[in-house]
Amino acid sequence: MKSLYIAEKGGYWYKLPLKAKFFSLALLLLGILFSAHQTVLLFNLLVILLLVAPGSGGMVLLSRLKAFFFFGLFIIIFHSILNPANTIKVYFFGLEGALYGSVVAMRLIAVVAIAQSALITTPPKKIFLLFSSWNKDLGLIMFLLVGFIPVLEQELVNTSQAQQTRGLTWNNIIEKLIAYLAMIIPVIIKALYRAQGMAALLFLRGYDSQDRIMAKRSLKPLWVKGSRILIVFSLLFFLINLSLFAGLRLKVW
Repeated sequence: MKSLYIAEKGGYWYKLPLKAKFFSLALLLLGILFSAHQTVLLFNLLVILLLVAPGSGGMVLLSRLKAFFFFGLFIIIFHSILNPANTIKVYFFGLEGALYGSVVAMRLIAVVAIAQSALITTPPKKIFLLFSSWNKDLGLIMFLLVGFIPVLEQELVNTSQAQQTRGLTWNNIIEKLIAYLAMIIPVIIKALYRAQGMAALLFLRGYDSQDRIMAKRSLKPLWVKGSRILIVFSLLFFLINLSLFAGLRLKVW
């Protein structure tokens, strides 16, 4: 089964123990979700990119984020034009919608960067072992999810090529929106059929969630030498953003 994992590039995320890596990434993710306002979120996004990109293959991560940068730009334009909260306008672009769209776009890019850094530097087998140590069903779900993302990506490419042979074009924004819908909807339908088939296959093979398979105890503990600095940094990142978020909310109340 194909995966998003890239063979070791020498980055520090590859060398981290699995539990420490996912714990640190979870704290970074929570810090992004609790970012107080646009300026803090922009700073946090830069911190995330500087932290995860060098240790996750660098250009590989940035190449996977390229589509999300364009999608984030689309979100900003969409909200600046169609957000009903727009009151201050420059031509037909609203300031309030642009600010809201920028928040959504930056948060999306940061979350995807964190997720991609985990997928690039962690083999699917280790992800399965980690989540299976908590719950067998969760481990299986994560393993199948990580394995089928590249399959869906290839399905999107095939659907795009098929639609282009049928005369699909994207010369302007309207045509691009129609083109994306024409590609995404068939991929979603195929994914649902694929999920249904996988569920039937597991049932026929006698899968039972009550059969407990203990994960291998080869996973290193959380607090070990080599990961302590990153854990402390991630914890401070989360606590600072949480305090700023709480202070802003208290000021509003």
